[in-house]
Amino acid sequence: MRNYFLIFVFAMAAVSCHIAKDEYSVQGTIAGVETGKVYLQKLVGGQPKSIDSANIVGGKFTFKGKMALPDLRILRLNEKQYFAQFFLENADITVKAKKDSLRNTKITGSPSQDVFQIYVSEMERLNKEGAALKNKYYAAKNVGNNSEADKAKIDYQAMMDNNLVFTKNFVKEHSSSIVAAYITAGQLAMQIDENELESIVSKFPPEFNTTDYVIKLKDMIQEQKKTSVGNLAPDFTMNDPDGKPIQLSSLRGKVVLVDFWASWCSPCRQENPNVVKLYEQYHSKGFEILGVSLDREKEKWLQAIKDDKLSWIHVSDLQFWQNAAARMYGVYNIPQSFLLDKEGKIIGKGMKVDQLDKKLAELFPN
Repeated sequence: MRNYFLIFVFAMAAVSCHIAKDEYSVQGTIAGVETGKVYLQKLVGGQPKSIDSANIVGGKFTFKGKMALPDLRILRLNEKQYFAQFFLENADITVKAKKDSLRNTKITGSPSQDVFQIYVSEMERLNKEGAALKNKYYAAKNVGNNSEADKAKIDYQAMMDNNLVFTKNFVKEHSSSIVAAYITAGQLAMQIDENELESIVSKFPPEFNTTDYVIKLKDMIQEQKKTSVGNLAPDFTMNDPDGKPIQLSSLRGKVVLVDFWASWCSPCRQENPNVVKLYEQYHSKGFEILGVSLDREKEKWLQAIKDDKLSWIHVSDLQFWQNAAARMYGVYNIPQSFLLDKEGKIIGKGMKVDQLDKKLAELFPN
């Protein structure tokens, strides 16, 4: 749901040979642009920041310099037009762009970019398949064909699972490339648990430890370890819709699902009917849910509670991704949930509805 690194997807050509160099040279042309300025930018705190600039003379521009390690860079034409994203490294890199089709800019000469393009191309294909399945789902829903809609939903979930498997395998196979660290930080880390993430990060070369990507990943691992299964759930207090403070530890004695969600989160809303059924089935036996919303607007939060018939306890500080409890629990993606036993110990994390159903059946036998 949330990206920590700016991602553009462009069609870029690859080259097959490269000779190691100790500096980079970026030679660019922009057909249809005789003069102007090109800015070389890097991401700082998730935002592009200019680190160099070059004048366009006769449609051509040049950048030269050195890189300790390959890293993501962005090219911007004049003040607003971003037209390329690529991995800059010590190599002879060529940029070919056209004024009337900047999104089709071609970049060659960077081996790291070649690796990235393999990933981008496959993700483009999978995303097209996913979009087609979503369209199929909504089309079936609109005409009341529930069986066809259910099939499309299952196919879509299978495609998403394949997407995750492909990303995991790609990162493992290219662990010596900075591209793997970039993809892990920007895409994969929010979808896997801390143990699997730590295993992946451990395979990166030691020199990657100084990069923003690995620094961020290691911080995420430490945050998520605080909420590993077996640990006592961190306590917090947050207001309910009426402004009444609710303390998590006040629910001790019950099996509690701490459910991070938001009105704007489609996957959350799609799962809500299934969670409602479990709540109705097990609430009288000692099951409680504490819904922690990452909403910003109280009205939309309350309307979603009403529309989805969520009769459990709800809290929020309306701080979006800066929600205090979400930050405490290392939540970077929603829906996310933590199942606590009667003593407040975490016994389940990131469980799907069928997994939660099975666990509750074990905890509350007939």
